[in-house]
Amino acid sequence: MIYYPYFRGRMYDLLALKELVENNLLGPNIVPLIEPVRDSKELQMTVQTFIDHQQPFSVIANPQVSVYGLNDTKLYPLPEVENVEFYTRSAILSADFSSDFLQTSGRQKSLLIAQNYQLLKAYQHSQILKSVDKILIPDVARIHKLAGEKAALLADPLTFVKHVEDYSMLTDEFFEPANWYRMIDFDGFSDYSMVGHVYFDKGMPSRAIALHLIYATQDGSLRIHHFVSDSNESMRGQKNKFFEALDKLIPWVKENISGLNMTWGLERLLEFGSGDKFPGLGVVKKLSIMHHLELMGRLLE
Repeated sequence: MIYYPYFRGRMYDLLALKELVENNLLGPNIVPLIEPVRDSKELQMTVQTFIDHQQPFSVIANPQVSVYGLNDTKLYPLPEVENVEFYTRSAILSADFSSDFLQTSGRQKSLLIAQNYQLLKAYQHSQILKSVDKILIPDVARIHKLAGEKAALLADPLTFVKHVEDYSMLTDEFFEPANWYRMIDFDGFSDYSMVGHVYFDKGMPSRAIALHLIYATQDGSLRIHHFVSDSNESMRGQKNKFFEALDKLIPWVKENISGLNMTWGLERLLEFGSGDKFPGLGVVKKLSIMHHLELMGRLLE
């Protein structure tokens, strides 16, 4: 069973992946999918780290969000992957799709991301669908029927809320990138981790800060616990909001988290509780992603 975590290539997403690979915390059962959004040094360095450590990965050939795909001349060109056998060729089935995107060499695999029924139906009897190794799809029956045995599930298990403080009303909820008991119907699975599928080109301060912790229960199912700050009347005081949320997370972790749920990324997040330094929300996001992917690697093993 292969897990394809889907990332939009923001800076701290990439730094999370890079640190996990450098510390050998992903493993062969996790194949990150990166949809590039910026021509950045972080993207270039992350791809090179994947190659250096022989970590399976994929960079989507035709990104559909932000500006990366609009300019062919890159300030930070990606390393050549022509002869990288553990690289997976991937592309989104969209108006700009080309069969060239999925041309493989050697032992390379190919993956088509298909969320539009009409487009997939148009390619139903094409050589593309015959030759591609996997088709990443949403949980839609008619799309699944077209993809057949090559279908891998793309899910978004994060509950989307308009305002961060709304997570205080959820507290603890079911979180499943793919329902383990349904995976007999799919050849692999994917999700957007705790980032969610909605893409925002630029972020802004929020009135609240929420820390999200994914954990495995005794039966192997996943849940996510939300820890939300209290002083949410205005956007001021980001540092104070962070420690309000962290002061809720630390005792909960001590009481509820142990064994495979205690990851390297989580331990590093907990360390901020012994000081008064606010690491910034980017670092918090990075460590939360690292925790999630390390946990998934352990579950898959």
